Amino acid sequence: MNGNTPGEQTAESKQAAPAPAAGAAAAASGGPPELDRMAVKISHLDRLLGLTGEIIISASNISILQRHLSTSTANIDKNSMEMIKNVAMTTNRISSDLHHLVMDIRMVPIRETFLRFRRLVRDLAKKKGRQVNFEIVGEDTLVDKTVAERLYEPLAHQIRNAVDHGLEDPLDRKHAGKQPTGQLTLTAYKKEGFTYVSVSDDGHGLNEARIRQVAVEKGFLPYSAAAAISAQECWNLIMQPGFSTNSEATEISGRGVGMDVVKSTVENLGGEVIIDTAPGKGTIFTYKIPQLSAVNITDALIIRSGESYYAVPIGNVVATQSFSASEVHTTMERTESITYLGSIVPLHDLRGLLTGTPLAGSEFEDYLPVIIIDAKNGRIALKVSEFIRPQKLVLIPLPEIFSVRGVAGTTILGGSQLGMVLDPFDLIAMSSGRTMDASEAGGGFMDHSVLDVGDEGASVETLGPDAPEAGAGPGGAEPSAAAIPRPQETMDESMAEEFFVEIQNILNDLNEEIFQLEKEPDNIRRVNTIFRHFHSIKGNFIMTGFTNVGTFVHEVETVLDQVREKELKVSQDVIDLLLDAVKSMEHGITEIRAGRGYEVRDPELLAELARYKRAETHEKPDEAVEDENFHLSPLGTILYFAKINTKGTRVYQSMFRIGPSFQETSLVAYLIVKRIALLGDLIDTVPSLDRIEKGLAAEKLKLMFSSTHSLDEVNSFCERQLKRFYNVVEYENLSVD
Repeated sequence: MNGNTPGEQTAESKQAAPAPAAGAAAAASGGPPELDRMAVKISHLDRLLGLTGEIIISASNISILQRHLSTSTANIDKNSMEMIKNVAMTTNRISSDLHHLVMDIRMVPIRETFLRFRRLVRDLAKKKGRQVNFEIVGEDTLVDKTVAERLYEPLAHQIRNAVDHGLEDPLDRKHAGKQPTGQLTLTAYKKEGFTYVSVSDDGHGLNEARIRQVAVEKGFLPYSAAAAISAQECWNLIMQPGFSTNSEATEISGRGVGMDVVKSTVENLGGEVIIDTAPGKGTIFTYKIPQLSAVNITDALIIRSGESYYAVPIGNVVATQSFSASEVHTTMERTESITYLGSIVPLHDLRGLLTGTPLAGSEFEDYLPVIIIDAKNGRIALKVSEFIRPQKLVLIPLPEIFSVRGVAGTTILGGSQLGMVLDPFDLIAMSSGRTMDASEAGGGFMDHSVLDVGDEGASVETLGPDAPEAGAGPGGAEPSAAAIPRPQETMDESMAEEFFVEIQNILNDLNEEIFQLEKEPDNIRRVNTIFRHFHSIKGNFIMTGFTNVGTFVHEVETVLDQVREKELKVSQDVIDLLLDAVKSMEHGITEIRAGRGYEVRDPELLAELARYKRAETHEKPDEAVEDENFHLSPLGTILYFAKINTKGTRVYQSMFRIGPSFQETSLVAYLIVKRIALLGDLIDTVPSLDRIEKGLAAEKLKLMFSSTHSLDEVNSFCERQLKRFYNVVEYENLSVD
């Protein structure tokens, strides 16, 4: 959801209030209070990861130097050797810790990707007239941020297929002895170094006979071959380009275009698609994806073949073993093999595969060093000259103008020595005389582009033929430059980006809250939460200069306000309206951050909002804030005394005067309340929070809150945040003893 140019995108995180322990630590350090989350440019993060790779190479060189000196005949005193050993151990530990840290930085829960499909399933089910129970399992599974983004399109296609072709109509399900409501489950979990993501349905399953028939009719296989292939090979046919058992295209899932893209996308991540289906019971599509290392840092085994050094990713190494000449089997004087754990493994010469010139027989004396590697396309054994050592290394991809079969890239070995990183997938393909097709390319050791962040806006969900074309405005035409609102000149880009990130995070929460409200329509607490989310979004849009979108959100607020006042019940129409509003704002954020501007123009959505519009009565804002005292509720009183008697916690009373600005004062007041809440626990406000939400705050605002931060730190926060960005022209903070 980002329209910045590649290399200038941001890693988005929720801006939450600091945990008490974190806040206490900040106070003890004497530093000003800060948010515990922030937006970080991907270009900066990539630079950090690149420096991490250089540190790993340096640590490796120090270790090699230490080993060399320990075996050297040079006269080095014991203390010097001990110092070198300690430096080697320390640098290895630091480089390892840094490596794991930078990997964790990019990891995000797959939840946000999964939650985007709730609305998609809902819309598809309504279009097809089907009842679908959509369930998400394992949404807390952590994956690389880019992997989460790359998975959206294949998963969206898979879900469309499941609703359109997999699940039956309610009446058909009832006749088949099933519940009328179909089950669609999206699952994620980790196991043995792989991330598994699956889409399962309890529909009618794949039609094996029909797939074999279409394979023959469309020339994919001759009749004899189609009849002889296994069931799994039969299922895999549906992922061939252009293969489809559907005679007509549908608006939802098309006709045969997409499953090949699903396969290609997953394999470009180094993974594979596994299909499991049963007639009448349903189908499970599982993506098995290796856990990728940040900046192409990996553990590898260094080997030598002749005069060249190579690195083999540890994850692809099955075994290293020495074999005698009698243990090598020769078939028809050409093909060699060995037996490993009862299985016959083809044996090849590594240098012979790569250069066409095998190692000379004199390289081997009594025993033959052999490394056994595997990938998803098979297993082979390779003759080498020597096993060197395991080592953490950094992959340097080959430039696009070079294409070397069997080599994924280069790396720096110990002592600035250049080595080549092997691609096991390609080596196995070469050993069988195969040339990888486009769908297989990149399916080996690592997709070198996987850590490059592409245009997030490209993955915005568009359903049906009425969706605007890429690059078009909401009405399908490119807006004029004059129509594109811009953030206020007084707000810098970083602050605007902070607001956009906050809006996106709130929208993600809103989707889940609205779906929960659908299940609990009488839950007024959830209604209030949703109202406050929309109120925050409105303030952020207006704060960044997009008043027209803020006005639209205000209209949605009025509907929720009627629900809060019990003038309106939470009906299916209200739920649909809220979800449509969220979807419209999600699209708006993408357009705005891409510099195209945005205005809500969906006629059906605007007409539905107009249907609920009521004549608003405008109460007079509270002017005499200075003369009004705090009125603590019973719960507020308990909180006040609990905080006043908590060691290390202070209670503050604060007064703020807000100057004239480009947006209504009550919205600025509400945003100030939110910012102050980041410092600690809010106890009371004057005017009351309810009146602030209704737009009844004047230019003055009083707050009572508790915090672990010192008075100087609170003043610093007000100076840097509130005076700079919220037009607070005067403030006073008093610590209550």
